[in-house]
Amino acid sequence: MEQTTVLITGCSSGIGLGLAARLAADSARRFKVCNAGVGLMGPLETCSEQAMRTVFEVNLFGAIRTIQAFLPTMKRRRAGRIVVTGSVGGLQGVPFNSVYCASKFAVEGLCESLAIVLRPFNIHVTLVECGPVNTGFLQNLQRADPEGSELQGLDHETQSLYRRYLRHCHGLFRDAAQEVEEVLQVFLEAISTPCPPLRCATTQLFAPLARLKLASPDGSDYVRAMHDFVFGPGDDGGDQP
Repeated sequence: MEQTTVLITGCSSGIGLGLAARLAADSARRFKVCNAGVGLMGPLETCSEQAMRTVFEVNLFGAIRTIQAFLPTMKRRRAGRIVVTGSVGGLQGVPFNSVYCASKFAVEGLCESLAIVLRPFNIHVTLVECGPVNTGFLQNLQRADPEGSELQGLDHETQSLYRRYLRHCHGLFRDAAQEVEEVLQVFLEAISTPCPPLRCATTQLFAPLARLKLASPDGSDYVRAMHDFVFGPGDDGGDQP
């Protein structure tokens, strides 16, 4: 059986590392895993461009560069797939994460546009939408100091909202975060399924909010619901837990 060559970028930790290890350990040796310089797998230069079948990416600018590099080969072969990590940030406006959300919204638009153009070439584009996953994200949040540089220059009310946001994140990760192994199955299906969909969700936790964006076209119901989801009902919560 011909091996499927998979290029993974951003695999030093988290989902990328887990996926690289899982594919490399495949008992049937169906996959040849390449990466952009991480020592776990073969380096990028060992990947045969003619054999490239799957590109797995984790961020907007990496996706653009990698897709531009390998898309001509996929089009000549009239076969290939591109798997990009999306997130709830791609579908929801997460408070205090405007730049992150902007990048994920951009990834959504990039993949939608590519999926339409590449359909005649038998190249499938899939966004895997993840919710909270137990990677380094929570540890980074825990290092945030509500009295430190993150809040310098902010007015008191915004500082209060930020503290409430941090408590929301801690509770969300504590109660609803998925393990890396759990979400890997969705990525493996996106790589192996003959005709994968444009979007695959690893969790249905945020489905009601996503549906509300469609049910309320002017956005007012969604903004109110998202505010209550993150900060709690009403505006008088202050700094109380």
